[in-house]
Formats: sequence, structure tokens, C-alpha cells
Amino acid sequence: MSKHNRAVALMTAVMLGAGGTGIALAPAANAAPAYFGIDGKGAVANDWEDEENLGVEAYARGNAVALWETVLWADGAQWEDDEGEWQPFRKSQIDGSFGPETESATQWWQSRHNLPETDGVVNSESWDFAQTLLQSQPGNIVQYKGLVRNVNFKRVSGKYQVKLRNVGSWKYAYYRTLG
Repeated sequence: MSKHNRAVALMTAVMLGAGGTGIALAPAANAAPAYFGIDGKGAVANDWEDEENLGVEAYARGNAVALWETVLWADGAQWEDDEGEWQPFRKSQIDGSFGPETESATQWWQSRHNLPETDGVVNSESWDFAQTLLQSQPGNIVQYKGLVRNVNFKRVSGKYQVKLRNVGSWKYAYYRTLG
């Protein structure tokens, strides 16, 4: 074998060997980014058991917040205004922004359902309780059976979708993306 052929063979072997190590570790240029939103894989009964906390300091803006606000609206939640008056959480407040009204309505919701923490942060206990009110429906629909009204979410390929203000087109329930 000539020096040139040996060099080509050696380079080919190195390239093939690298393909199984270093090169394979680099992400493909056209790879889809990982989904970071409300998970809907497996049984509906355990969909929300491992979701992120939502609050004014944690994932305060995104479609995941709109999903939570839809739960508040379905349960007829109320929020306390600056004068100490209780106001109904309205459909128009499903905007994906976890502000003081959503925080107050979450505190009301947590208290109403006798949860151990009523700090207004949607934590694992809140998600766990809310998922007990989910029911699978035909057509990839998951229905939340609220105290006042039932609302629908959609599950597509293991990903939850929500409608802002409960109208319009379906949006993936991302933690960091709104709209």
C-alpha cells in the first residue's frame, strides 16, 4: 500500500471513529429545539404531576400561565383588589401574564381546595390537585371539570395546547412563550 493510500485509509478510519464520538455529540443544524411546556405524555390522570412552578417570580409570562388562568376561570376563582374587594377572575384575564390578579386568584383557588400552601405560586400540590379534574375526550381534547364551567385543552404529540382568553387558535403551552 502506498503512503498516500495509507494516509487516506488512516484519515478515513479517524473520521469514522470520530463519527461515533465527538461528531455525534454535536446537535444537528436542523434539529428541532426541545419542547419546554406543559407535558401531555401518558395517561391524562398524571399529566400535570411534574410541571414547573408558576408565579410572579417563576415563569411569569407564557402560554403555560394562560393554561393555569383558564383553570382559575373554570373554577370561578376570585381575586382581591387594592380596596380589599373580591372580584371574579374573568375570561378576559386569561392573558398569559402572572400578575397580582392571577396570584391572588391562585391563592383563592388553593384555599378553596384546602391545599397546604396558599402562597399564590402554582406548585406541585396545585398541579397535582388540578390534574384530578382532567378527563380525556375524543379528538385529542382534555377537559378540565371546573367548579363553575368545563374548559378544554388539546394534547398533540404529548404537548398541551391552550387558547388565550379561551378563544381563537390553539397555542402550545410553552413556559416562556406567549401567543
